[in-house]
Amino acid sequence: MSKLNFGRDDLMAIAAFRYCLGRMTYIVSDCADWLIEQWENLSPSARSIIKRDLEEAFAQDDEDRANGNKYKNLGHDCDRQQWERVRRLV
Repeated sequence: MSKLNFGRDDLMAIAAFRYCLGRMTYIVSDCADWLIEQWENLSPSARSIIKRDLEEAFAQDDEDRANGNKYKNLGHDCDRQQWERVRRLV
């Protein structure tokens, strides 16, 4: 199977993930579905970047929730649940 092209060094995959991270719309579940589907097609370096960014977002979201902040880094509970699906994969 040939490797899919997600831009130079999978830059477009990383950019799409970063755009979706923290959103509070349908795009979160669509991005989570896409990442889960394409995970094995991403380069190890792209997977590492996504994993790092996701863990940082969860740490900030945990802090936001602990402090009772209105704004939460991962969005609403339903958005966080979608990112949990990706987190279990990575």
